Amino acid sequence: MKRNASLLKLFTVKTFLMFSVPAFSQSFYVSGSAGQNYQDDTSNNGTFTSAFTTGAVTGVTPPLNIPAGSAVSWTTDYDNGNAFNLAVGMIRDNYRFELEYSQTEADVDRHQGVTAAGIDLSAIDAGVLISGNVGDLGVSTAALVAAGQGELETSTLTLNAYYDYKTDSAFTPYVGVGIGTATTDLEFSPSGVGVISDDDNTFVYQLILGASYSFTDNLDAFASYVYRDADEASLNASLLPARFEINNESSLLNVGLKFSF
Repeated sequence: MKRNASLLKLFTVKTFLMFSVPAFSQSFYVSGSAGQNYQDDTSNNGTFTSAFTTGAVTGVTPPLNIPAGSAVSWTTDYDNGNAFNLAVGMIRDNYRFELEYSQTEADVDRHQGVTAAGIDLSAIDAGVLISGNVGDLGVSTAALVAAGQGELETSTLTLNAYYDYKTDSAFTPYVGVGIGTATTDLEFSPSGVGVISDDDNTFVYQLILGASYSFTDNLDAFASYVYRDADEASLNASLLPARFEINNESSLLNVGLKFSF
């Protein structure tokens, strides 16, 4: 995290120095956009933080004693979600620099492939997940987690730098890059059973491709593609004594308006 903070500080200082050089004409702008969030599937890889005794169910009687440090994992698929973005920035000739706040969300579609201590739990009764449980619940672990439920929300604050390719028309293609911080807020509750409800702050970077169209000297419409990658979030489980490292990558398609002044 110290390295990430240093990178962000360096980017901020360089941006400030570029703003303070009087050699170029400059203007300011505000922008807002909305779009679609295509959330990548997550690999939820964790370890038990303390010893865990499984529930006693058919095929697992007596219950298993899983030592601390053992692996537990599954994968999660998401539905497409929404994205909202607000930014303030400065234009210096072909360059733009902005501070952007973004929020995305994606509902859980399903979970699958639950393993613990190297054991595939998919075909085993879901009561095995509940320490102290005795007797079958009547639903397999695979069926329990297939009814996904839950949501992944990501809030980012980034410093973005763009290069605008000026043309002899109202259209302006551009490329950009950004770095900053991301808050990953995750809730997993398959079939209404709370498994994870936690959040974490991490470093994030993004790559941007887009184009704008000028209606007037002050008003542009734009569309962009954003690839965003946040560091793995470290989150505690509520159902199991375990901590997970969960990746957070997504692609965004946005449309919006930019007002210059």
